[in-house]
This record gives sequence, structure tokens and C-alpha cells, in this order.
Amino acid sequence: MTEKISNLNYKPNLITMKTALFILTLVVSSFVAMAQKGNWYVGGVVGFASNTAKATNGFKNTSSSWAFAPEAGTFLKDDIQLGLALGLSGSSDKNDNGKISTSSNLSPTVYVRKFFKVTDNFSMFAGFYLNYSKGKSTDYTSTPSIESTQSGIGLRLGVGVAYALSPRFTAVGQYGLMGYQSTSSKINGNDNGTNSSFNFGVNTVGSSTLSQGNGSGAVFNIGIYYTFKKL
Repeated sequence: MTEKISNLNYKPNLITMKTALFILTLVVSSFVAMAQKGNWYVGGVVGFASNTAKATNGFKNTSSSWAFAPEAGTFLKDDIQLGLALGLSGSSDKNDNGKISTSSNLSPTVYVRKFFKVTDNFSMFAGFYLNYSKGKSTDYTSTPSIESTQSGIGLRLGVGVAYALSPRFTAVGQYGLMGYQSTSSKINGNDNGTNSSFNFGVNTVGSSTLSQGNGSGAVFNIGIYYTFKKL
């Protein structure tokens, strides 16, 4: 997984300072060289990002986001993997006057991956990801504040590669190819319609992102896996 860190930008009467903290994915898994029917794996993704913009008069605006996705699964066959990821994410935006907005999201995802062995240490895979998402956001710039809720389902297709660094450690990278998402929303309890979208292109898929369990916007998502045998 990747996180973009922006350079210091200079604009008229504005100095923008951006910081980002990224915690690399460490997943406990049963993969590639040790990928055998009946093997189980657990793991997850965690990340945090923060952005602060400070004007020349000292007025600051700070936004932050976080993501956490515990994950578990098993190999149904030597080349078929079934897994479940529980995606949790949130964000907040505030300035010197107080809160601007907050959001939180829950997005459990079930996935199936098919592996294609190329060499003893290198494999390619394709996977389907089915997820349900439920979230809430609050806008504090209005009086009273406006609360909106969203819920929906999504289906994505992704591809990736896996390379065994050792008998127990494996690096796994993945791309997203296409996806469908349907989301319904409410504002202060009143229906606000349903939005459906289909996209085709390259984006990240997998356990989680810094926005959400859906896409961080990064082109490539990478994780380190550790193998253990059958429970």
C-alpha cells in the first residue's frame, strides 16, 4: 500500500504544510510457497494520514484520516483462497474555530482469489471482492449540524502478483481493474436517493485503504505476509 506525501507548496498568502504517517501493512498469512489446502491466515492493514494547512496570518486547517482492517481466511485448494476483511475507517476536518466535519465507515469484504503459479517463488492471481459498506458523516458548518448516512454494496475485480521472499515471508501486490458500487444515502433521516457507479481502470483493491475500505487512490497496494501452517 502506498501513501502520497505532498511537497511544501507556496501560494499567495498561504503556506501549506502537509504531513503523513504511514504504517506498512504486516499480514500474517499462508501464501505462495506454503499455500496448501487447509492452511489459515490472519492479518490486517493499518494506516493514518494527517494534513495541516497554515495561512500567513496563523489560521490553521487540519484534516486527518485513518484505516484499520483485520483479515482472516483459508485456502480451499492449493490455488484457491477465501478471505474476509473487516474494514474500518474515519476522517475529521477542523480549523481554529472548531470542527468542520467528521466521518466513519464500516466495510466488511468477502473475497476469493485464484492463483496461477509462474515459478517456484512467483505467482499471479485474480480475485473477486464483494463488500457491504455503512457510514455516517456530520457537517458542523451549518446550524444545526447536518448528519448524513450511507449504505451500499460493491463488487470489484482485481489482479495481483505474489513473490516468496523466503519459505515464510511473501510480498504481495495488487491492482484493481473494475468495480460496481451502489450507495443509498439519507440526510437527517430523510431519503436522499441512490447513486450507482461502474468504473474501469487501475486502482487499489484489497483489505483497506486510507479512505476507505475502498480506494486510497494509490496505484499499487503492497503487503508483507508471514506463513503459518494448518490450525
